Amino acid sequence: MRMLFTLLTVTCLITGCASDPPATETAGTDTGTSSAADSAGESIDASAEASMAAPEESGAEDETVASAETTADSEDSTPLVIDVRTQAEWDEGHLEIARHIPLDQITERIGDVAPDKDQKIYLHCRSGGRSGQALTQLEGLGYTNVENAGGLEDARAKFESGQD
Repeated sequence: MRMLFTLLTVTCLITGCASDPPATETAGTDTGTSSAADSAGESIDASAEASMAAPEESGAEDETVASAETTADSEDSTPLVIDVRTQAEWDEGHLEIARHIPLDQITERIGDVAPDKDQKIYLHCRSGGRSGQALTQLEGLGYTNVENAGGLEDARAKFESGQD
């Protein structure tokens, strides 16, 4: 019985909150008031319409989001390649298209370069071992489209020859 009461209460709250309260019509009702009252009613209606027009401001946000998505789509043409080697190894030479995130920082910094967990990500290191560890860590964070590109030379052959 208590469960039924709770369910009924929740249903009433949801349906009550989902619909707007009925508007009372005073401007169009013949109450014997002067035309000044009618024009006041029109002013109220106009201000109500103006306040309802406020959500158009969110349109600017939608344009910003659309612009960001367009930018993201154009960035998708270049694969996200992450070099998980140490700073010293990176400094000795790296792929031009790669981003550097050392293995010991990958879980903390991946969100900065790949907020979309379904984005294609290629990882590489010196021989493929650390990039395999990074792959496991990213999959543990929920990334779904991660590939171990192996060592630096394997990645160089893959991305500099256009095999992506």
